[in-house]
Amino acid sequence: MLDPYRMIVVNLALLTVLGGCILFYKLFFKNKKINLFYILIFLAIISSISIFRTGAYESGDFNIHIYRSMEFYRSLSEGIIMPSWAANLNATFGYPLFIFNYSLPYYFISALHFIGLSFINSLKVFLAANLVLSALFMYIFVQNKFKNDLASFASGVFYLFFPYHLISVHFKVTIGEILAFTLIPLLFLFLDKFTRENKNYFLVLSGIILGLVALSHIFISIFLIPIIFMYSWSYKTKTIIAFKIILIGLLMSSYQWAPSLIFNSVLFTSKYPIDINTIYFPSISDLIYSPWRYGLLFQGPKGEISYLLGYAELIIIGLTLFLSIKNKFSVKYNTQIQFFLGLLFMLVLLMIPTSRNVWDAFPLLGAAGPHRLLIPLGFIIALLSSYIAILVRDKKWIYILIAFAVLTTLLNWGQRRVIPEINDKILEKNISLSTYLGESHFYANTKYVNPKHPWFSNIPKNKIETIKGKASFSSGENNSALHIYRASISQVSLISEKTLYFPGWKAYANGKPINIFPGKEGEINFILPKGDFNLMVFYKDEILFRLVKIISITSLLLGFIYLFRSFKFHKSK
Repeated sequence: MLDPYRMIVVNLALLTVLGGCILFYKLFFKNKKINLFYILIFLAIISSISIFRTGAYESGDFNIHIYRSMEFYRSLSEGIIMPSWAANLNATFGYPLFIFNYSLPYYFISALHFIGLSFINSLKVFLAANLVLSALFMYIFVQNKFKNDLASFASGVFYLFFPYHLISVHFKVTIGEILAFTLIPLLFLFLDKFTRENKNYFLVLSGIILGLVALSHIFISIFLIPIIFMYSWSYKTKTIIAFKIILIGLLMSSYQWAPSLIFNSVLFTSKYPIDINTIYFPSISDLIYSPWRYGLLFQGPKGEISYLLGYAELIIIGLTLFLSIKNKFSVKYNTQIQFFLGLLFMLVLLMIPTSRNVWDAFPLLGAAGPHRLLIPLGFIIALLSSYIAILVRDKKWIYILIAFAVLTTLLNWGQRRVIPEINDKILEKNISLSTYLGESHFYANTKYVNPKHPWFSNIPKNKIETIKGKASFSSGENNSALHIYRASISQVSLISEKTLYFPGWKAYANGKPINIFPGKEGEINFILPKGDFNLMVFYKDEILFRLVKIISITSLLLGFIYLFRSFKFHKSK
């Protein structure tokens, strides 16, 4: 049996087992209420179990994140707590990937690898854990908000089986988005708790979670900022509270968003701006229907991705809009529902092609892809489902809608195919050429490279070479941020050190600094006079970037110290 069909059979079998257990419980324990939280856990496990098939995914960014995790872990093992440089990528020329790419997911994957899991299994555990936790956090948020089991269950299911959520986990493997899905319910849980209890440690927790979202995916956090303001206003919370939460988040994540400002003048995009016309905007039909397997498959035969809102989700939107127009919701919930409906339609408008002119003013944001607004949309729709669950009196219709949401996504509970032969060793052999073959993070390259071939495709035979003149070299210590050589120069020579030129790289000859500059292909070049030299080429973050790293880590530590003291004081009372 082909792998995808085997996966579907297993998922159906597990769903049948779950249905049988529920029926058995209803028949023999009529007086006992079924715990919907446990059913949600089981559903989350079923939807993630296919992740653990042996091997690597055939499509998506699975292998890319393994390559990056390997480099991130290497830097950590060298004692670099906040990595900047990915030395083995880009054909061993390296590039400042971790300055511009999100970092938080790689800390989790590295921690799992540290305790003994392979990189492949570490990523799989990360994917499955986030899928399960996202549903549970959504349940907890709504339970705290409404104290209603069915509303909490409905929101958890709709969040878990939101099409783009499954696409991110099983097809695209966009680990920053996946972690953001998990953190967003926590952010609003703590914000909601603060509005109810007015305890400052919930405000601090909200700020910390916002910062963690930014360290997971900066694009998503940017759009959460106005939502936090509007959410606070709709709940009649002082605007200053939203400012405080956002300030904590900005300080904590400063080393994630500041580099694009600090290094803007040397980036590839400063010389070759992004053309917003090349960015794909989902159409209305994309949001309504998926074109594969009668609309039930969300990935095409060539790895194409659907931007479907979801069939059950469209029913939720329609029901909420209809009931709101008919004034069926209580006054208590009416303002909140109008706020979320307005936010939903605003986000949809920003996603479709008619909004292209808006994104023209923010090309870097537009380049990230307007489709990522599906992430806050998934949260909003899941939350709207809880209002519907509370309002509808005949609860069987809510269960039917929940079942519809689950069954219409069944074909998407796993990558279509995994390649069992691929393991860590095979991927490690390919790491140096992975950038040229698709790993590249476009915004982390420099303006000094060849625009026609911005990524190096050949691993150099020697790490250091003479371009002009006469010299010989022998290598000493070499790690991701330090290269040591013994140089014997017979005449003045132009030297090429096969590392991508970027601010922060420096060179010393016999303990004295020497001037470095970018070569024709963007690599480090320098000139040495006649003589023998102990040569050292090393990377050290620029002062301003070091400062924002200090701000980030200090803000995080102060936040945790405050929380520790607050909880200790609360416990002592």
